[in-house]
Amino acid sequence: MKRKLTKEEQLNDYREQIRERIERWETLRKAGCSDPFWCDGSNLNLVRNHIIYNKGKVMEICEELELPLPEEYYFPIPPKLPKDFMVNLKQTERVKRLRQFGCRIVTKAPNYDNTQLSLF
Repeated sequence: MKRKLTKEEQLNDYREQIRERIERWETLRKAGCSDPFWCDGSNLNLVRNHIIYNKGKVMEICEELELPLPEEYYFPIPPKLPKDFMVNLKQTERVKRLRQFGCRIVTKAPNYDNTQLSLF
């Protein structure tokens, strides 16, 4: 049986997850993914939602324990991308399949400045 994590351990876990998810988002934004059924934009937005969720949990725990918010809470949230966004069109078979599913492939994405502070 697994022991229950303390609030401090949960907080550290969420902080680590924020860092990992931001790194994952940046990796996907540069290289794309290989999901045969979903465009890169859908996967990038899913990772973005994980970051938002983890920040919410960090805030809850910090309020409960009356702790200051950690630096990870202020990391900027990546922008929401069009669901049909693709990093590149080099995966020709995948792009062809996605177009058959009705995806309108978009390759232009907004810039993401990971040095800008975020409050949300």
